[in-house]
Amino acid sequence: MISPRRSVLPAAVTAAVLTLSTLMPAAAADDPHENLNPAKGDVVSVETKELATVVEDPKLPATPPKTGDKNPGATMGQKLKSMADTTKLSGASEKEVEKVTATVLGSDAASPSATPSGKASDKATGKASAEPTTGATSSSSAQAAGPTAVGPAGAMSLVIRASTWRPAGIAGMDVSGWQPAINWSAEYNAGARFAYVKTTEGINYRSEAFNDQYTGSYEVGMNRGGYHFALPSQSSGAAQADFFVNNGGGWSADGRTLPGLLDIEYNPYSSLGNTCYNMSAAQMNTWIKSFSDRYKQRTGRLPAIYTTTDWWQTCTGNTSQFNNHPLHLASYGVASPGRMPNGWSTHDIWQFTDNGPFSGDSNVYGGSWARFASLASSSSYKPLGGRASGYSVSGGIGAVYNSTGGAATWGSPVTGEGNAAYGGRYQEFSRNGVKSTGYWHSRTGGHMLRNTTSIGKKFISAGRERGYGFPLNQERSTSGGAYQVFRTTAGKNTKVMWSSRTGSHAVKEFGAIGQRWAKAGMERGYGFPTTDEYRAGTEVRQQFSNGYMIGYDTATGVTRVVRL
Repeated sequence: MISPRRSVLPAAVTAAVLTLSTLMPAAAADDPHENLNPAKGDVVSVETKELATVVEDPKLPATPPKTGDKNPGATMGQKLKSMADTTKLSGASEKEVEKVTATVLGSDAASPSATPSGKASDKATGKASAEPTTGATSSSSAQAAGPTAVGPAGAMSLVIRASTWRPAGIAGMDVSGWQPAINWSAEYNAGARFAYVKTTEGINYRSEAFNDQYTGSYEVGMNRGGYHFALPSQSSGAAQADFFVNNGGGWSADGRTLPGLLDIEYNPYSSLGNTCYNMSAAQMNTWIKSFSDRYKQRTGRLPAIYTTTDWWQTCTGNTSQFNNHPLHLASYGVASPGRMPNGWSTHDIWQFTDNGPFSGDSNVYGGSWARFASLASSSSYKPLGGRASGYSVSGGIGAVYNSTGGAATWGSPVTGEGNAAYGGRYQEFSRNGVKSTGYWHSRTGGHMLRNTTSIGKKFISAGRERGYGFPLNQERSTSGGAYQVFRTTAGKNTKVMWSSRTGSHAVKEFGAIGQRWAKAGMERGYGFPTTDEYRAGTEVRQQFSNGYMIGYDTATGVTRVVRL
């Protein structure tokens, strides 16, 4: 814990990433990040806007923070933490706080000091454990590993490291504004290979430290992602997902960005009700689904979920419906995390302590380096202990999807490939909430439809493939508008034309009216259709934007063109 200080720090003193001297090379066997460290100097993030609160009055208010309050708000596991654990820093990062405070406050400022809690808490029960943090290291494999070994990635044996214990695996950390200065190079050299950084809370707070921490962890070579502390009683899940994504919590398939993390847990604010925010299990599950659905709609993948087994049982009724999300489980002071929330057989990330060795909380990823890489890079990542969430794209739909831009154009698949009418196939996609559908039929091949354009809506309102047939091309531009052609399995083409003045209307190219319109030069001749075909007595008529009406008499078979 950082000891209190009397002086107030100027909010204007902020540094994003400082480059300092000395950088020791990292050594981690089979670590693909090993050579990503910068060649010159330590990477340090500093955020002094929140530092005054951290060092002078470290406490959580009764109500959630708002951006600008200078209180960093809640962190993972906040309800069960002391403020000593909330403000936890590694030794190297505490030295960075000392440097900043000495610069800002002068050499007479009190020196911060670490105050370990001395006990490990079991977040699954919310109770203190009498077992010391080194007590779980008695296994022969742990002793044989030596004082600095980390063991094989994914193993759950424990090893001793610098007078603390940690499970073997791919190590990581999570931080918030309560860690206002972090020596990322030192954390990396201590073994951390990923970091979750607090981004937002509820719908009113964005962490002042987020930019610096997110950049600093990336610059030193870690994978990193943002997390959102959920306040379910404050707004809908979708609204909080939007706030999270809009403020840095999104995802990109760059191989270095972890999926956004939904921190859903014990309510730490007395003003917001009971442990479950005064919500029933059904209401909580609806809220989580709302958040998850919107996050996937915005980013193309599901968020990870941070929680405890106890809270999940208490507040969701121990539902299994979210076991296609990666699980970040908190469970302290134990040799293995124990019981899982319903639906998961194991965790993806285990937050095993809030008391070192890293700043903030310390975590391990339980799978291989290959699976860890997939967690960052793949929207179809399968949780280690859950069910698959992604959908593959293949065949004729996959061919046109990939050839026309893939995820960058159409987004990620949100359904598997399904049966369309007349022996066809379809699959739906979404990019930033905009939906599209890929269609395939043996007579038309594969083509994409933009569901939300005027042409797409026209096609859908006509009954999709049961109306106009299957797309024969993608939507294309023409002078003054756009069009898309559809073909039935009987070989009849319908062209849906759109302009800003006329909207979308269908021309049946196989009929007498459509043939006469095409012969006259289509939209360059009679113009864009301003109506669909309509009947007047025995005559079927259609009007066009250049002042023409074409009529076909069903009794006589005569086609006529009238200048309106």
